[in-house]
Amino acid sequence: MARGASGRSRAARDAALSLDLQFPASEIPRLAGAYRLDARERAAFAAGARIRAGDFSRDQLAPILTWKVNDRGRSRPSRNSDEEVADALRTALLATTPRAAVAVLVGLSGVAVPVASAILATIRPEHYSVLDPRGFRALGCGPLDIGARASMPLDLYLAYLGYCRDLACANRVPLHDLDRAFWQWSKARDDAATGLFVPGLGPRRPDAARPIPA
Repeated sequence: MARGASGRSRAARDAALSLDLQFPASEIPRLAGAYRLDARERAAFAAGARIRAGDFSRDQLAPILTWKVNDRGRSRPSRNSDEEVADALRTALLATTPRAAVAVLVGLSGVAVPVASAILATIRPEHYSVLDPRGFRALGCGPLDIGARASMPLDLYLAYLGYCRDLACANRVPLHDLDRAFWQWSKARDDAATGLFVPGLGPRRPDAARPIPA
């Protein structure tokens, strides 16, 4: 194994060990319930459902990318042929491991690990988490640059996903509810920092923004 690959894997392992939920797990249902789905997110998950049902056309990627990256990077997947897009979506849907599913999607031009996580989360929300800066913050890590062009080791996402799956299972909540709880908690922290009144947050933990090891 090359030194670079070994270093990335070690960083992913270190990050996994440092993940720590920054609020009581009992708060997950309440936070998820306070999360507001907007029209873009509804459209993204509707597209994911169509992919799950067998529509592997390029048109189904557009709503997911709009939700994940807004206008940034939406045109990059156009460098792939219709056949390449369809084959990647079909293979990702049928993959039996997260590593294989993510790997085939990042094989598409313009699709990095964070975008691949969003595609998978819309197709199979019961199995995949969305890689998002607010999620890392809710687990005590950050800040991270996670966008259309972000470079992130696959092993880091797999560590994050494994932690989220275990947390969701232990607390008997859907994985997508956990994603929404993370986002809502982090958004509430931001609102509180700007002076907006946000009840029920409690005191800030001193380690709530540990950086991920390089």
